[in-house]
Amino acid sequence: MSKKDEKINDLQAEFNRIQESSKEIDINKYLAKKDDLPDLGEIQIYDYDSDVDESNKQADEVLEALVDLYLGDNPAIARHDYIIKKMKEDAQVYADTIFLQKMTRKNFLTQLRQVDNGDNSARMHEVINQSISQIRDNIKFSQSQRTELEKFYKEMRRDLGLNEMSESMEQKHIDQQIVENGDDAGKIVDARSLNDMIDKYIKTKE
Repeated sequence: MSKKDEKINDLQAEFNRIQESSKEIDINKYLAKKDDLPDLGEIQIYDYDSDVDESNKQADEVLEALVDLYLGDNPAIARHDYIIKKMKEDAQVYADTIFLQKMTRKNFLTQLRQVDNGDNSARMHEVINQSISQIRDNIKFSQSQRTELEKFYKEMRRDLGLNEMSESMEQKHIDQQIVENGDDAGKIVDARSLNDMIDKYIKTKE
């Protein structure tokens, strides 16, 4: 018999001995009863999809308001395909930032509850301090991102010449009355000129 087989036989014999000596033991005496366990309450599954939807909605509202602020006085430009696509892309990026802020805050609150439940280890307090730092960084990044978005649409307005157009329109209102039927009122450029302006702007940025 090989050493391997001898080892297997020894282990089997030891296992049989343990089983034989444990026949009289009542295992139920060593199992916890339901009444002995703490009340942990119902397990709640967090609704992450709700946070995603809320973040998307909030970002869409911010970008729509931003575009309306800087381009709203010229609806033709605000409704241009490039502007609409750009606004959706910016809203998605901003929504991700909002969602990350929500998740960091959620983790931070979970950590605080762990401390309230008795976890006062040095490691837990270290993790909490890291979360506080992360929350601060998220706030700074979110503010910086929104500032960059505002800067982008503000510069777009300037580069498209909308500031000059608005001043020209105000002067026209002062110098002459608007045509009563409104057919030509507010018409600054035709569709072809408008597309040329935006195409030129896109090429310049590229």
